[in-house]
Order: sequence, then structure tokens, then C-alpha cells
Amino acid sequence: MKSYGDLAVFYYRLQHTELALKYVKRALYLLHLTCGPSHPNTAATYINVAMMEEGLGNLHVALRYLHKALKCNQRLLGADHIQTAASYHAIAITLSLMEAYPLSVQHEQTTLQILRSKLGPDDLRTQVYRHT
Repeated sequence: MKSYGDLAVFYYRLQHTELALKYVKRALYLLHLTCGPSHPNTAATYINVAMMEEGLGNLHVALRYLHKALKCNQRLLGADHIQTAASYHAIAITLSLMEAYPLSVQHEQTTLQILRSKLGPDDLRTQVYRHT
């Protein structure tokens, strides 16, 4: 699995996104077989697939994988975990690219709520979201 993931990153950095996507999806398939859909590595791989799909302009596909990552993070880490907030933020970015601005803002507000509750209003990461 790791080798497929490494190859995916290698080809992605060379801007061979379609080939990278092939390898990352193979890694995801193997993760599903060995670890199942509710594993931290699976959630991280969902995000990698989404990033590559987004790079190819497949925003709806990217959004589907980001939602899978969000559900996985919620289940594994909790609804108010920092990584769950990062999932909301990634979804907000994709929604913005799809010009679904009200939904994007809603997801960013959820991100900010989680960051405020976990990090406090004075944390730099919270302040960055507050001013965007």
C-alpha cells in the first residue's frame, strides 16, 4: 500500500496527475481490503484522491471523496476534532470552486466553530479563519 501511495505522490509532484490518481486509487483499494473504510490512513487517502480529482477538474468526484474523509474523521476522531475541521475546510474550498458559495461559507463557519472550541479565539489558526 505504502509503495502505491509513494508512487502516487511521486507522479503527482511531476504533474502526472492521471497516473498519480491510478496509484492512489490502488492504494485506497488495498487500504479498504486490509484496514477497512474507517481507518485514519483511509481518511487521509480519501483526501489525496480528492486533491488529485480536483486538479483534473472533477470537482463533484473530489467532493464525494472529501465527504467520505469527513465522515471517517467524525467517526474516528469526533465531530469537534482539528482534523475534522480540516475536512470541513477542504470541502469549503471545493464548494467554492463549484461556485456553491452559501454552502462553502457554511462549511467554513463550522471549521471556525471547531477551531474556536478546541484552540480558543487567540490561536493563530482560529484568527486566520476569522479574517477570511
